[in-house]
Amino acid sequence: MTLSVVIAAHGAAEVIETCLGALEPQRHRITEVILADSSADGTAEIVGTRFPWVRMLHFQKPLTLPQLRGRAIATAAGDVIAILDPYSVAAPDWAERVCEVHRARPHLVIGGSVGLYQADRQGWSAWVLYLNEYGLFMPPVTRGETWILPGSNVSYKRRALYDGTEPRYRDFWKAFVNWELERSGSAMFLSDTVHVDLNKPIPLADYFRTRYDHGRCFAGMRVSGAPPFTRIVRILSTAAVPFALMWRWTRGFWPKGHHRMRFTATLPAQIALFGMWALGEACGYFRGSGKSCGRLFY
Repeated sequence: MTLSVVIAAHGAAEVIETCLGALEPQRHRITEVILADSSADGTAEIVGTRFPWVRMLHFQKPLTLPQLRGRAIATAAGDVIAILDPYSVAAPDWAERVCEVHRARPHLVIGGSVGLYQADRQGWSAWVLYLNEYGLFMPPVTRGETWILPGSNVSYKRRALYDGTEPRYRDFWKAFVNWELERSGSAMFLSDTVHVDLNKPIPLADYFRTRYDHGRCFAGMRVSGAPPFTRIVRILSTAAVPFALMWRWTRGFWPKGHHRMRFTATLPAQIALFGMWALGEACGYFRGSGKSCGRLFY
């Protein structure tokens, strides 16, 4: 089984060495690593000098995360196409476990757990970001079919993303692709052996802004072409979104018994972040995506 690893990067110079350095010892298990980059911060130069075995797709025009992922997937040759972020630090056996679980399972899309990189050294803001984005996937995770997978540690059998030799998606939107696969009869599967850590040192204020843009972009795409009644129902439903997300995250995280104090200490920020997402959703259902989809660089 051949494995292609796809990484989309924009402004990732600070983290790209750590990400690719974790993959380097696993090269014998990986057919190719494709890095799609639209940065002007020296990422391409770092990769070209330090990791010449990585295939670079560099774009002068800034492209969003879904656009970069789509361009990289379109060039991938592997039987399995795995998607990492430049903020992902793969476990030493990550590539082996990805191939192992794809051989064992019929599921077209499989995800794994996400921890926090050097967790004991991280401050409050890093824990806020990690728990909000990936707290559901903190190990240990329950192996089995699931309703959601992490975008920073997810892999697909080739036929899920290709029609014969042609890629299905010019821009790769994980949630919508996974929903389409579910409708076709393939449930999502969460593995307890495929693990990465999150190394995402971005300002918390920037993360707050992207929560709004992610929510608005998602909602605008979701109701594109929908009748006014559907939009109204969706707008009204956003009032419950922060509470529903908080309940899901708490129910998924709390029973694990780890880092409960950190979870409690970050609760006000978590509620505010879920509120920002809900505000974005409400605007997206009412006025469409606007410029939000064009701002999603991480």
